[in-house]
Amino acid sequence: MDHAEFYGLTLREYDLITRAKIRAQAARIEARRVLNQELGVLVSHAFHSPKSMPDFTKAAARKGRSICEAAQGVEQLRAGLMGLHFQSKKGT
Repeated sequence: MDHAEFYGLTLREYDLITRAKIRAQAARIEARRVLNQELGVLVSHAFHSPKSMPDFTKAAARKGRSICEAAQGVEQLRAGLMGLHFQSKKGT
């Protein structure tokens, strides 16, 4: 969003947008942290006991979205719709 689009926002709307962006960033950081942790475990297996490494080629396909991804998607949708709403009010 451009800074000029924030001119007509109320404090509540600004708060909703910024909180959604903060939650999305926190979810991305948490996902990266989990991936780094899993990488550390795999490196440990590979170095100390390579015969007990999990075989990911036989892993089943992903079954569904996690709760975290669904919540992040809702927040992104809300922020996007609010942005579109305020862009439509820009000309009035």
